Amino acid sequence: MKKQIIFVIACTMSILNVLHARSKMNMATIVGHLNFQSVTNQVTLLHVVKGQLVEHTTTQVNSEGNFGFNLPIIDPGFYYVDYGQFNRKLRGQNIRLYIQPGLEINIDISENSYKLKGKKNGYNDLVQKANEINNQFRTFNRVGAYQTYKDFFPFIQNKGYQMVEDLKRAVHTNDEKFNKLLKLAIQADFETEAFFFFRLPRVAHPEKNNRPKVYADFYTEGIKFSDPNILKLDNGKKWMLSYFYYHRRQSSKKISKLEVISQEMAHISESNLKELYILETLKELKLKPEEYKVVIRPLYQYLTSEESKNYTLECEKKMHSEEGQPGVEFTYEDVFGKPVSFSDFKGKYMYVDVWATWCGPCKAEIPHLKKLEKDYAGEDIVFMSVSLDKLKDKQKWKDFVQSENLGGIQLMADKDFSSRIAKNYEINAIPRFLMFDKEGKIISTNALRPSDKLLKDQLNTLLELQK
Repeated sequence: MKKQIIFVIACTMSILNVLHARSKMNMATIVGHLNFQSVTNQVTLLHVVKGQLVEHTTTQVNSEGNFGFNLPIIDPGFYYVDYGQFNRKLRGQNIRLYIQPGLEINIDISENSYKLKGKKNGYNDLVQKANEINNQFRTFNRVGAYQTYKDFFPFIQNKGYQMVEDLKRAVHTNDEKFNKLLKLAIQADFETEAFFFFRLPRVAHPEKNNRPKVYADFYTEGIKFSDPNILKLDNGKKWMLSYFYYHRRQSSKKISKLEVISQEMAHISESNLKELYILETLKELKLKPEEYKVVIRPLYQYLTSEESKNYTLECEKKMHSEEGQPGVEFTYEDVFGKPVSFSDFKGKYMYVDVWATWCGPCKAEIPHLKKLEKDYAGEDIVFMSVSLDKLKDKQKWKDFVQSENLGGIQLMADKDFSSRIAKNYEINAIPRFLMFDKEGKIISTNALRPSDKLLKDQLNTLLELQK
């Protein structure tokens, strides 16, 4: 019996030792030192989730500038050390590390560079070269850098392009999985910074057709994004969105908001990439309810994750949260000084244009609004325009109404953007269009513009319901 107990204890100890050894093998350590006084006394380790950075863990920096991380690694991948330099305006050096089980990284960090010490750094000498190239591109894309296309274009077409191509050719370790990921990261860094250049304010701007050849090389007629590893890059999401945004702006043909997703999604083949692109682009487009209904139907098949389902559910709830609520009562004067109230028109549908004489986009909608008024003359719908011009410009508003021969009900709010209609419907940008049913209840507080072809379909549906 005693021998059996000893045998069991020995087996148990052996198993525990094996488990401990395996556990240790799956760990990686990062020990670092800051050679300067950073803006914070902490260092954060970030990792990548769905193509963007997410905090993994944070540690304190001691009085001597030392810090460290010890973390289990299931899947090797990129991690990022942030001591405060990831600030959007600073866009300091990129310290990206490829972490595998068993690595013991010792990193010495200065303000604009870092050194890797020790012998268990894995492939991070190569990764550091990619970071150094990326840092050179990032210097052109810092807020307040004051560098223009005259500086950037020669760099990207010559030195920048050559550095990128040379490094991609130099990536040939025995780990093909790593090779593929790093080459993808190098290209993503290159293109993302190239596209991001046009998102920042500059003191000089090139002509639209003045672009280095590399921009034409970035474009792909067919599938551009097919590698699921894009979601393992810190700028994976940004790369895709920047690519489409750039070409949307460059195109000589204006694309309708209803067509943007269907056209751009044709350049993506991988399902998870499609889902990420759709979600982010839906947020960017800020579709009105009627536009959303048209766009979303063919997209549900791609929005299969819980995140997507929750987003569409909350989005649709918000879009219709005010629907059916009573419209706010207001009384404003028309061009003749006669008071006119919202409630005067119960029994008819109402389409309200909130605008001002100084607003260019507002005035661009006037011809379309006039046509609507003509097309629906005699129908149970009232077209009302409420000006948010300042009271001191009242005569200017009256003269504009007369000179442009504006129809419908023309009113002027009493306190411009502080008036009841603007405050109640949170109107801080114009033009804005509102729609109400025959009982004065809200159909939409962000209705389609007169120039939108879908508006007539909506009005026809409403007016047919009463017949």
